[in-house]
Amino acid sequence: LVNPAMWAVDKAKELWSAKGPSGGACVACHATPEAQFKTWAAAMPRWEQRLNKVMGVEEFVFRHAKATTGHSWLMSGDDNTNMATYLRNLANGATIAVDVAGGPAKEAWARGKALMERKMGRLNFACADCHSAQKAANRWVRGQWLTDAKGYTVHFPTWRTSRNQLWDIRRRFQWCNVAIGANDLPPDAGEYGDLELYLTSLSNGLKLSVPGIRP
Repeated sequence: LVNPAMWAVDKAKELWSAKGPSGGACVACHATPEAQFKTWAAAMPRWEQRLNKVMGVEEFVFRHAKATTGHSWLMSGDDNTNMATYLRNLANGATIAVDVAGGPAKEAWARGKALMERKMGRLNFACADCHSAQKAANRWVRGQWLTDAKGYTVHFPTWRTSRNQLWDIRRRFQWCNVAIGANDLPPDAGEYGDLELYLTSLSNGLKLSVPGIRP
């Protein structure tokens, strides 16, 4: 059996050579992505001083492609998700090692942890209520398997069999907000960056495996 999301990797290889409005293409600077991006995604997301926030792979794809090729690959759009899947797929097997050691990154990590534990929305749920091993994680609840936060981001972007779609982690955050009756945020929101950094740090030491597949 083949993960349906593998078509995204094939599509991204086409996009890699596609010239944008400015005449540039990814391949012009990155002719050997298999070597150049062998471990890169395993250190993402990261604190980006120039933006004063945490930047994930998807936002990097948008900003870098816009600046170098003119492509407007919007976050959570198909082309952006395809490219993010490809970049992470290139790093499959690499050990996840996001930096949360000190300074702004450590502060962002602390904000992400607080968001993980904050009650919100009409149902007054926190992320930790469903995705903490000390609470409901690793159990069947109302016909759904609730996944532990540790290891959760390892497989994103992931193919959602129930939706027949490829989702990045920011889209998953948005959907969880909607499910508990809270307001969702734009995919480049600073809060989502902090949360992604915290969640990914829980998986430090695990191996990247993208794309994933789940209900």
